[in-house]
Amino acid sequence: MLFGTVQASADPSTILVFPFENVTNDRTLDWIGEGISQLIIERLQPEHGIWTFSREERLGAFEKLGIPETATVSRATALKLGWDMGADHVVTGRFAGTADNFQIVARVVDMDAGAATEVTIEGKLQDVIPLSMSVAWRILKKAVPDTVSPEADYTARPPVPRSAFENYIRGILTQDFQKRSELLQTAVRLHPQYGPALFELGRISHLQRDFKDSNQWLQKIPETSYLRRQTLPAVYDVLLNLGAAFSQNGDRDSAADAWRRAIDTDSLASDAFFNLGYLSLIKDDLESAARNLTESLKLRGRDSEALFLLGRTYEKLGRLEESGKAIAQASRLSQRIDRWLTQPLPKLERLATSTLFRSRDEIWTEQRLIRRARSQDLPAWLELIQMDIDLYLLGDALRELHGLLRVYPESSEALSLLGEVRRQQNLR
Repeated sequence: MLFGTVQASADPSTILVFPFENVTNDRTLDWIGEGISQLIIERLQPEHGIWTFSREERLGAFEKLGIPETATVSRATALKLGWDMGADHVVTGRFAGTADNFQIVARVVDMDAGAATEVTIEGKLQDVIPLSMSVAWRILKKAVPDTVSPEADYTARPPVPRSAFENYIRGILTQDFQKRSELLQTAVRLHPQYGPALFELGRISHLQRDFKDSNQWLQKIPETSYLRRQTLPAVYDVLLNLGAAFSQNGDRDSAADAWRRAIDTDSLASDAFFNLGYLSLIKDDLESAARNLTESLKLRGRDSEALFLLGRTYEKLGRLEESGKAIAQASRLSQRIDRWLTQPLPKLERLATSTLFRSRDEIWTEQRLIRRARSQDLPAWLELIQMDIDLYLLGDALRELHGLLRVYPESSEALSLLGEVRRQQNLR
């Protein structure tokens, strides 16, 4: 099963690309801003020597800061997200002009040097795809000056039909899974070899736990596509999804093994603990269910589903007072819980939604941590950690604290926050 892709390099340069701003007077072209960004991301992903953050990873960072998915961020916010995500280069941009005099301008910030350069490409709007490919190659040259990839590999690639491209972008932009699937299938009908659209259709089915349908879409991806050529590393998100696939097929032992391996790779993420707790509850292994669900809540405190399952577990264990408290708290956090009280347990195994899987330790090298500390002062970093604590995202808070203490090992404020996290965890 194809869950995602990953690039390997001794010390790759990381690139974070934002949607391009529409500075024309035509609002019907707004989708092109995301389209240019996605074309650049997809074209750079298979390159050696770089890691390009996926759109899903960028949206995850947006969500954490409370930024709407469709928002146009300021340059300052783009830089902040670059520091927070470990980007070596941040790409923002704009597009302007008319159908016959169209212009794409990309601004590439070197986070180490603190310097920005602009890339400008001009042509016709109908050629937005090859124009975006030219922009992608120039970004590559700035990020990896000694790249051996020739410009012709970008500009001479057979273009995806504009109609298929538009349906694909409009598809990934919609939140309605049915509408998204319809638009993506239209894109594939217009261009049957459209790898990213096929991959996204497989991903939609995967997230809906229809693994058979997911594989059928994924198998249609051309053999020559980088989406088929890449291998999957045994990192947290891959193991999380592998366990969900085993569970869906009824192989609970293999599912549990995959989730335990996921915890071994990242003990600060909550979902593998949640999945093990959910599986244990289904198997009536109540002590294990209580233990794993409690561990999940130590990392993500305001989790209505984990609280509900823990309440059900306590109920079966005869710990009725604790059960009532957990379920009441879950109901306050989510109205769905009240419906579940009179229904069989829904399917709740959790999946990773990213299309690129990597180890966090590979991103957060010593150099990037030091750069982040230089660019984002200690109080701002501490404020971000305090926000995680206030939201009961204790695993995220611990992750940030571990990074901060590698740079500021004597920080009394950081050590105080670490003590606060441990205190809250011990309340579970």
